[in-house]
Amino acid sequence: MRFFRKLKWLFGTYLLPRHVATVKTENGILSFNSKDRTLGRALNIEREFESQMMKRTVKLLTKNGDIKQVKGRVVMDVGGYVGMSSIGFLNFNLFDNAIIFEPNPNSFSLIEKNIKQNNFSDQITAFNVALSNKNSELLMELSHKNFGDHRIRQEGPVQEGHYHEEVRKIISVDSVTLDDFIKKNPQINFKNISMVWMDIQGHEGKFLQGANNFLSSQKIPVVMEFWPYGILRSGTTKNDFLENLVKLFTHFYIVDNEFTELQNILNVEKLFDECAKTASGGYNLAFINKNLKN
Repeated sequence: MRFFRKLKWLFGTYLLPRHVATVKTENGILSFNSKDRTLGRALNIEREFESQMMKRTVKLLTKNGDIKQVKGRVVMDVGGYVGMSSIGFLNFNLFDNAIIFEPNPNSFSLIEKNIKQNNFSDQITAFNVALSNKNSELLMELSHKNFGDHRIRQEGPVQEGHYHEEVRKIISVDSVTLDDFIKKNPQINFKNISMVWMDIQGHEGKFLQGANNFLSSQKIPVVMEFWPYGILRSGTTKNDFLENLVKLFTHFYIVDNEFTELQNILNVEKLFDECAKTASGGYNLAFINKNLKN
């Protein structure tokens, strides 16, 4: 079956003129750009995206008392791509509502389409903006083959990168800090946010700087892609990134597989150094603060 899906993706999707393709996946009905050779291809062939990790992570954090047990639980999806995570969380009955932030306008239009075709218009709210450490316009570099790897570009001179980032097409996107966004949008219920799910290709350190007040005021686990190559390339130093983590969290889990244990936040430095040895080195980590109450 997988072999035939590969053939169908190649000849029935990718090699055709650019269009919006739609498939039914475990996460939900998802539309994506036919020229996305990475995440779009994976959705077409695997028919799911991180579904087991999503279920496993929420189960782990709920069991250990790290996720709020309230009616109307909300997941904040930072870097939503086409919405497959938020839509999956709701279809798996792990959360009741979702808030998505996605700065790329093309990806955002697909989020809106996917929300509607999964009948979640009343449960998912999406915003076409980047969450960062400043309120401004930022440059976003676009990957030509992995549309989930569009990244906020670091300020200043751009060095040659492992993925040839220096020659990528550039667009401007709006950015805001989460703390300021909350102040400017009192109509949105941020009190029921029970988890932050984040994959913003190395910009995570900038997000944490702009979300300090929110994350330090209540116990909210933050699950993020931990990718030192991307973090360093975003302009965040190792020391600044680790300083933010230590200030906001006390412990973390590695959630890439089922066999995980609670680790002290200070252990993340060793993990950073290990992953920084290669451009692709990284994990998915769930950060928590055991000193705060739900």
